[in-house]
Formats: sequence, structure tokens, C-alpha cells
Amino acid sequence: MRLSALALVIASVIATEAVTTPMPIERVIRAVGPHRLKGAVVQGFQRGSKQLGWPTANLDPKVFTTSLDDAEEGVYVGWAAIDGHGGGAVHKAVLSIGWNPVYQNKERTVEAYICHDFDEDFYGAQMKLLICAFFRPQADFKDYEKPFEALIEAITTDVAFGKAALDSDALKGFREDGFFAAS
Repeated sequence: MRLSALALVIASVIATEAVTTPMPIERVIRAVGPHRLKGAVVQGFQRGSKQLGWPTANLDPKVFTTSLDDAEEGVYVGWAAIDGHGGGAVHKAVLSIGWNPVYQNKERTVEAYICHDFDEDFYGAQMKLLICAFFRPQADFKDYEKPFEALIEAITTDVAFGKAALDSDALKGFREDGFFAAS
């Protein structure tokens, strides 16, 4: 499927946050790339699973510093596989690209929540990550009464929205991309 046709197919998918937030977060699927990244999973800030309840696989910055220079900071969806883990399967991924304004990071990160329960950590393993759609910019939540809780609510909604988007005909075919078969 051509990218322009793909964009037309998925451009109408919209979701917003619950009324409990001061300003709803709009989510609109927009096709990108796809960007194909391969690199080591590195230790991040240890906030994903410990503070937020969403463990993430951080991609080594050497892999994306030049290839994603023009990528908008925000939340994306794609597909991921970890060499030697998860049975070699390709799993849905909801990821953040940027500086994570809630934490005011000093370096840009690519952090993927891989929609699979892994039995162990896989730091140092090679991750193949195909990024195929963007759906919202990053937010700092500073105007919310409880910014941290608002962030967790947003991530929870992001994951549900992202998983549903990846089930669409326009995005699910990327799971079979030849990138995942190549060594």
C-alpha cells in the first residue's frame, strides 16, 4: 500500500482523554516513515516500570541521533522484536520520541513500551523497531492539578489507542515487514 493511501485510510481515527483532565489530549493517527531502527537496548532512567507502571525498552541513542533528526517529538506506534527474547516474535509497540517534558530530560530518547510480558530484562539485546505512525505530541502536564497522575492516565490511554491503531488494516501489515526477517 502506498504511503499516501495509508495516510488517507487512517487519518480519521481520533480519540480524546477522559473529562478528568483540564484539556483533552487529541490523538490522530498520521502515517510516518516507516522508520526502521536496529540497536542495543540500553538502561534508561528506570522510571517506566518503577514509577509509571509501563516498562520501556530504550534504544541506544547512537542508532537514532541522525536518522530521526526531523521526527516530531511525541507518541508513536510501531512494531518491535527483541533478539533472543519473546520467542523472536514481532510485538506491538507504543513509543515516545523526545525529551519527556514531565521529567525535563537533557537528552533525546526513544523509549518503546512493547506490548508483551517478557520473563526477564533484556539490556544489551538487539531491538528491531519499525515506527509507522505518529498520534500525539509530547505534553508536560504542568497545568494539571496532579501532573504525575495525568501522565499515567495519558500513557494508559496511549497504549490502548496505539494497540487498537495497530490492529487497523493500514498498520497491521508492517508486522510482516522484511526488516524483521533480516538478520
